[in-house]
Amino acid sequence: MGQLSLDKTYLLAPWVEALVYGVFLTIFCTTITLCLVDSHGLLDTHAKIMLSISCLMFFIATWHLAINLLRLFEGYVDHHMTPAAFMGNLKVWDHVLKDTLYATQENLGAAAAIYRTWVLWGHNWKVILLPSLLLIINIVAGYMVCGLYTTVNPTQTVFDPTFTNWIRTFYSITVVTNIITTGLMGYRIWKTARILAQDSVDRRKFLTVIRILVESAALQLIVEIVLLALYCSDQNIQYILLESVPSVVGITLNAITLRLKLYTRQQNRSLPTKSWGLTNMTLDDNRLQFRSMT
Repeated sequence: MGQLSLDKTYLLAPWVEALVYGVFLTIFCTTITLCLVDSHGLLDTHAKIMLSISCLMFFIATWHLAINLLRLFEGYVDHHMTPAAFMGNLKVWDHVLKDTLYATQENLGAAAAIYRTWVLWGHNWKVILLPSLLLIINIVAGYMVCGLYTTVNPTQTVFDPTFTNWIRTFYSITVVTNIITTGLMGYRIWKTARILAQDSVDRRKFLTVIRILVESAALQLIVEIVLLALYCSDQNIQYILLESVPSVVGITLNAITLRLKLYTRQQNRSLPTKSWGLTNMTLDDNRLQFRSMT
């Protein structure tokens, strides 16, 4: 696979990020509106937590994009003779800050998934023990890389041996944590469907929730796997994907909530005498709370 030049890579990355951010902005605004309309402005504790996480993710993604646009302007205007050298300098404050935001967004997304899993499994701490441990390791790995940026030579790149073990660890654990949390949530819903579903129609509704969960989480998982593969192959194009991740994480979190909200509305309209509010339903007998998905 041929290398994409750094000049082109650094130029394309903010533009691609801006496009992905536009999708995130649309989904975020729609999700917030539906949540507030459906709850009539009266949110329970869980909804407030998820809404706060969503808003924080939007702030981080916006800040990350703003820094990249600033770096793009500085690199190709103020340092137009050597833009790649300027934007490739790992020690400058804006590069350290944007990658710190990236690491924070990834870890926040993992924490939100773990929280959803915890609620869905009836506040069972044993279930989330492994993903929580992986999250702690990832927090250390992510911020260790950002800290190392300040100690290296300006000519060094992220493919330098100083970073490779930490970055590969961060990418790998992110992928594993995503798979574990999605699998745990999907298994919990499937298991409950077998116990509680009265007929094939009810079972299909449970399976639809699983499909929404897996499909929404798949975007972030695919991006992270491709990013890991590109980094391990020392491909410059990984920078383009990397800069879009903060928005992709936000899209994943909000897409699950939005699709479940829309599905619930559809079910409640089609069955007015038997409301099937998946996003707010609590099954006390099995301590399964579908509201953890929103």
